[in-house]
Amino acid sequence: MEVITPTNFRKDMFNVLKDIAASNKELEVTLNSQIGANDGVVMISKREWQAIQEELYLQRTGTLDYVFNLMENESEDDFEDA
Repeated sequence: MEVITPTNFRKDMFNVLKDIAASNKELEVTLNSQIGANDGVVMISKREWQAIQEELYLQRTGTLDYVFNLMENESEDDFEDA
């Protein structure tokens, strides 16, 4: 994951945001904390965010486990020739 300082992010904000949206890459903007730890922010594209939210929903509702179970236990008899 690429890491950038807030100062460098501000200098080229539009191009950085455009690149994140187009490439689906993550970007960390570092923020120094009073205790020395890095309290950064991670930026992701809206498409990536929606995909994560969908996967969390499928996991929360049990649908993901159901689909994985079907995939693990599939057999040739499960499919019909068209």
